[in-house]
Amino acid sequence: MIKNPAIYINTHALGDTLAAIPTLNKLSKSFEQPITVFTSKPDLFGGHPSVLNALPLDSDKSDYTIHETFQPLLNLNRTFDLGESNHKFVFKHGTMDIRQFHAISIGVTLEPDEMSIDLYIEAPMDIKGLQNYVVIHPTKTWPSRTWDSNSWQDLINELNGRGIPVIAIGQRDKEWSATDNKVVYKDTIDLNIELGLNLLDAGTSIANLRWLMNRSKCVVTMDSGILHLAGTTDANIIQLGSSINHKLRAPFRKGTQLYKYKYVEGGCTKKCASDIKYYQKVHGNIHGIPPLGKCLEGYSEFKCHPTVDLVFKEIMKTKHLYV
Repeated sequence: MIKNPAIYINTHALGDTLAAIPTLNKLSKSFEQPITVFTSKPDLFGGHPSVLNALPLDSDKSDYTIHETFQPLLNLNRTFDLGESNHKFVFKHGTMDIRQFHAISIGVTLEPDEMSIDLYIEAPMDIKGLQNYVVIHPTKTWPSRTWDSNSWQDLINELNGRGIPVIAIGQRDKEWSATDNKVVYKDTIDLNIELGLNLLDAGTSIANLRWLMNRSKCVVTMDSGILHLAGTTDANIIQLGSSINHKLRAPFRKGTQLYKYKYVEGGCTKKCASDIKYYQKVHGNIHGIPPLGKCLEGYSEFKCHPTVDLVFKEIMKTKHLYV
């Protein structure tokens, strides 16, 4: 009996699920047909040309040849043995392009022109007639990629003070913690928006979010699922600096990571979470992964995070996208 091909995207996180799409496209092209997707987020894949159907992770898989990605490699308690040399290693997601992480799960790598993430769901929403607004994504995740609440509030105040509306998006969700090495809940941040909309924890759909971002002045976010989602739109993207090398996460659009994209870094540019020198320093072994949510330089604050002034200036450089 010939079984149907399928990809099993073994993650509950939005960004990590989106990062599987280039591998999904590669598999579909290889089989010369749309394939089934097992995923924690079936609604993401509506209308996708590479997808035959999208099913929940716990669906029956007996009729399928499964190509599982992500989680088998992410498990830091699992080591891989190269054989007679007795060389054991772990996959280090902080040092790898997150899209390639899925591809490597099936034994391939992606070429530059295969790295774009495409989605086909979009739906309008009521935003009270707001125009020329900035979308921000203020959530608490690993400390190294969480901009503090005072910075978000100061940025909102700067924008509102110049008559620029702000729409805050994001919701409490599960994700893997690089500090605790386990799945945790990430929280949103309590903010005051005088001009704009606070959609934090509003349950806004992905289709609505894509529509919202496509019509924005720009999207401001840390390394996050929203960064990857914004990369499926034509929005201007401003990514805030953190300890992971941004080139391993920045979206590919039109064959480049520079299209309508700006990375705003802070005073420290060492990108310690992506440098195995620090893995060796912490564990005496490059295969002992340190707590990536912490500053591996030992600073009491994250100097890789940008100042509010730097982010504000980059926002003011972006062009209005309204027709």
